[in-house]
Amino acid sequence: MEAPMKSFKERRTFGQRVREVDNVKRDHPNKIPVIIERYAHENQLPPLDRSKFLIPEHVTVGEVIKILKRRLQLNMYQSIFLLVNGQNQPATTTTFAEIYRTEADPDGFLYIVYAAQEVFG
Repeated sequence: MEAPMKSFKERRTFGQRVREVDNVKRDHPNKIPVIIERYAHENQLPPLDRSKFLIPEHVTVGEVIKILKRRLQLNMYQSIFLLVNGQNQPATTTTFAEIYRTEADPDGFLYIVYAAQEVFG
């Protein structure tokens, strides 16, 4: 059994993450710096090919779910759900600007995990 990959926070220091967010915000002021990783105990869904994303402020949770499903090449019976900071499941109509205002990490990133949810059991 392979060892779980270290999370983004485990791979970079707080200072490195803050500097990265500062650079991103300077170059892309209307985008949200987001880290999207597979839930640690997830065993049905594959990991994404990358974890850092720049998401426009107006994009909704539902739109990101569609993009992730396409990237993960899920079939029509598979669904995913997102958890902000590992605990809050936002409504699909919520924009990333709204989530970022209340849920951004002190380092400036927004952390999201994804996990499987069988639609038709």
